[in-house]
Amino acid sequence: MSRKITSKDIARRANVSQATVSYVLNNAPGKSISEHTRKRVLDAVAELNYIPNSAAKRLKSNRSYCIAVRLGTTLNMPRYYNAMQGIRSYLEPRGYNILLCNDQERGNTYNFIDTYLNTQTDGVIYVSSNHSDIPPDALEQINTHNIPFSTIDCMSENPTISSVRYDYFASSYQRADYLLNKGFKKFIYIRPSYENAKETARERGFKAVVLGQDNLSYEIISIGGIDANSSMFSQNNFSFEPDISDIQMIKNIVNSAPLDTCFICSSREVQKILSDRLYIQHLTLQSPETQNWFDRSVSYHFSHYSAGTEAARSLLNIINNKDEVRKITLQPILEPVDPSIY
Repeated sequence: MSRKITSKDIARRANVSQATVSYVLNNAPGKSISEHTRKRVLDAVAELNYIPNSAAKRLKSNRSYCIAVRLGTTLNMPRYYNAMQGIRSYLEPRGYNILLCNDQERGNTYNFIDTYLNTQTDGVIYVSSNHSDIPPDALEQINTHNIPFSTIDCMSENPTISSVRYDYFASSYQRADYLLNKGFKKFIYIRPSYENAKETARERGFKAVVLGQDNLSYEIISIGGIDANSSMFSQNNFSFEPDISDIQMIKNIVNSAPLDTCFICSSREVQKILSDRLYIQHLTLQSPETQNWFDRSVSYHFSHYSAGTEAARSLLNIINNKDEVRKITLQPILEPVDPSIY
């Protein structure tokens, strides 16, 4: 029996390092390999009839060991980057590669279906933007083709789809409840001016705290939201961009508000933009006599990394024929903020 050819043999024949062989065979991003070197490696592969371990694995199992990840936005936002890191941390040690599908580039809300059907990937992880639902046409094709599928931050209630969701209701509820105990008598809640499932859940959480409270009043102000479903956008996303009139209105309200008023923004993104535009300094909440009302003393976040690992775990369970639909809801992590960081 002839000895099995390894990457070390390829490196020796091409007179390069094993790392270079790996870079060439895996098309490693960010690695500068000359065409001359690449040709030497590929020629050595052909001459020695080398089959990489991953290729042999695919031939034996009839799998591609590649997962398509549909991302409705870019990786520039930390939450999506962290989710991708979580997905990668679970899949790569198990021999899987990732094919990223960015809908922004193609303007197609379900090009990931084409990716699955045309590139022989083993399954799809759907990372939603703004808690959006799976497009109905895409869901029909998922069922028709029996596509292994799991989601992150998707509002779909489909009982056959594994999902990892964030509890936006709880995030707003816990924050408002924390601030209520600080002694404020009026709350002004500021949110983007359009509806999506995420903002609706946050507002419900806020209202669940303040409604029915004695000696407490509240107001909800909607400003500066650009609906992602308008012609300006091709994906279900949003941009919070208050105009001059919005800022002036908020400034007037702040200037006339009594000292026992607390302003709560629906999200950290809204909070940061308004605070920057209004030149509001940090706030440590200790009593209603504070001279500054925008709350920056407490914040919350979700573990997007954990969302990625759990979505990947769910998908591999499906691929490995474990008939288990997993519905996971991640709770917010509420934490005090050090005012000195602002």
